[in-house]
Amino acid sequence: MNHRNPNLRITLYIILLILLSGTLFLLARISLWYTVLPLAVIVWLALAIIRIFNRVPEKISYFFNAVENEDSTLYFSETIQHRSTKELNTSLNRVNRLIQDVKLRNREQEQYYGTLLEQVATGIVVINENGNILQANSSAKKLLNYQSLTHIEQLKRVDPNLHQAFLLLKEESTHQFVKTTHHNTIRHLSLQATTFKDHKKTLRIISIHDISNELDAKELESWQKLIRVLSHEIMNSITPITSLSETLLNYFIPPEKPVDKTTVANTVKGLEVINERGIGLIRFVESYRKLTRLSKPVLKHIDLRNLIEHLLLLLENEPDFQRIQFSVETGTSDINVETGTPDISVEADEAQLSQVLINLIKNAMYAVKDVANPHISVRAHYSQNGRCEIEVIDNGPGIPPEIMEQIFIPFFTTKENGSGIGLSLSRQIMKNHGGSIETVSSPGSTVFTLTI
Repeated sequence: MNHRNPNLRITLYIILLILLSGTLFLLARISLWYTVLPLAVIVWLALAIIRIFNRVPEKISYFFNAVENEDSTLYFSETIQHRSTKELNTSLNRVNRLIQDVKLRNREQEQYYGTLLEQVATGIVVINENGNILQANSSAKKLLNYQSLTHIEQLKRVDPNLHQAFLLLKEESTHQFVKTTHHNTIRHLSLQATTFKDHKKTLRIISIHDISNELDAKELESWQKLIRVLSHEIMNSITPITSLSETLLNYFIPPEKPVDKTTVANTVKGLEVINERGIGLIRFVESYRKLTRLSKPVLKHIDLRNLIEHLLLLLENEPDFQRIQFSVETGTSDINVETGTPDISVEADEAQLSQVLINLIKNAMYAVKDVANPHISVRAHYSQNGRCEIEVIDNGPGIPPEIMEQIFIPFFTTKENGSGIGLSLSRQIMKNHGGSIETVSSPGSTVFTLTI
């Protein structure tokens, strides 16, 4: 008999239980005292049978506990003769090897992605809801000027603005720009955050880009464009002044030249042109001063429908105003009033916002001057992120693609008598309000969007 064979043991225990039960019945008729020993043996046999039946669940439970504790030394004997137990042990060992293989592949994959992460120039930081930094590659540590990152509170030592940006990114913000200074080196960092779920834990993956070179290139390009425009405008005024002054000097040099009525008349005309050009140059400089000395906005509560309707009244005397069909949509209608929907309102500097809207409406009027059925629409609504958007839409021919990128450059204009500062001044006003101005144009439709 093989004592390791559970089937044989269970059979033997059952036979013994039957025999002892019969014996117990016979002895009980003689005397209850004779039943004590057989009854104890019966109880022991019952417990032994239960232990045999519990051995398989206990073994499986032990297996799962070992797996959970990452016990890689777990092994069940496969040399026993009992077929069912041998098959169970073989299956458990096979599952254990598969789990170990999966863990090994995961570790290799983690090493691969970790090595890959260290090679990229983009800084990557992973933080949890408590602000703990779970992972940061070498590029992130270099860009943040901190080599042992464990918590975003450490960034206070680097730059308070950087710490504040990470706090906003940890909560809900998805994009932040930060200017940092370290050892007299200025960096402009662009931070972007993405939410990631890991085992029911919310993590934020923050990518860090150094955009200093891109900003420097853009700034240089902007300065070059501005210098070209300034040079063009100044030369247009200075060249005729220089030429005319030289011509007028020739009228009177040498001094013995006779001065007749023709000379006097030509001199007067030349001085008039010089005066006109001088006044134009002064206006140009004043426009530049207006662009560079924009006052800080004084914010107050403004009802947009009232403001837009008031501005349209001011523009009624403009040429072709009556020919153009205007529409104003700010969410206020009879239905809205009945349901109690309030008018759209913003916190802004009324004078500066009026200046922007007047400029956009005048530009739209100029755009539709040759259109058969001109229409201009001014719309205000709230975007999905809760910001107010004001759109000025016209059905003009659209802005040609080749000049679309230049319309916000100071002093660039396509109008014969335009100053070229309207849109650039409008963009600066919106920037001072924490907003923006964007445009989308195609043949038959141009939309300028103000975001506050």
